[in-house]
Amino acid sequence: MGFFSSNNSFFTSLEMHENIMIVSSNNSLIYINKAGLKFFGFNSIKAFKTTHKYTINELFIEEKGYADKYTFGKNWLSKIAEQKQRNRKIKVKLYSHIDNMEQYFYIHVTALKKNEFLLSFCNIHDIELEKNNLQKQADFDPLTQIYNRVKFNEVFPLAITRADQYNEGFSLILFDIDHFKSINDTLGHPIGDKVLFELARSVNMKINEKDIFARWGGEEFIILAKHLTAKEAYKLAESLRKYIQGHNFGNGLTVTCSFGVTEFQPKDNKVSIFQRVDEALYLAKKEGRNRVVIQ
Repeated sequence: MGFFSSNNSFFTSLEMHENIMIVSSNNSLIYINKAGLKFFGFNSIKAFKTTHKYTINELFIEEKGYADKYTFGKNWLSKIAEQKQRNRKIKVKLYSHIDNMEQYFYIHVTALKKNEFLLSFCNIHDIELEKNNLQKQADFDPLTQIYNRVKFNEVFPLAITRADQYNEGFSLILFDIDHFKSINDTLGHPIGDKVLFELARSVNMKINEKDIFARWGGEEFIILAKHLTAKEAYKLAESLRKYIQGHNFGNGLTVTCSFGVTEFQPKDNKVSIFQRVDEALYLAKKEGRNRVVIQ
């Protein structure tokens, strides 16, 4: 007989708890309290175990990018319980029956006996949403919804480090909208804003999802094209130039862009590579705009 089944006062305390409380072994669920049943949309433990009868792991979908892979693999509960810091914030997505809404929790694991564990879930969903919203505001340009210059500058040093240490080359593509001031002056800033938004949206769909795309400032944009040589980046920039030139930005409005391209070179630093790509863009504009120049 396990710890839970032999202790009625323990049972009563779990039923009165507002947090989701689960008793489980490493491989199977033993008990879930009323708060947990309500969250998952069940009226009884029997009904819950009919759906979730094999393993507690199926309740979790772990978010990518976090190192603590506790919810996968054998004996993950005992591994947490053995650690000194058992109240862990593991970024998991725990789904309820309500529109598959994502919920975030702190999880606390306590070892009972005979390989039984008590799991307590503290809901931090609202806190996580607020934190994510604040992070998004800090990282993304509010108009175009792509990275801002601050975020680009934050992640760019890693590209140089990886290029130096692991030979993971990259190229920069810097471009801006030709004669954008005249659009604002003649058609108004709301139309100019629509052009910026639509251009960012369109370009974002054309580049590799691993590339880093940001609004550099005003009507100027930058792409960190990972693993592309200068010639490959030139081809990408040329395809973007042609696409933008033929794109309808609303009511027949068309624009063109000038592009500067450069490739990371040994002993490059942020100053040298940005100076080179900026010079390339300057030459593209000096030579007549609506063109791509490699430097």
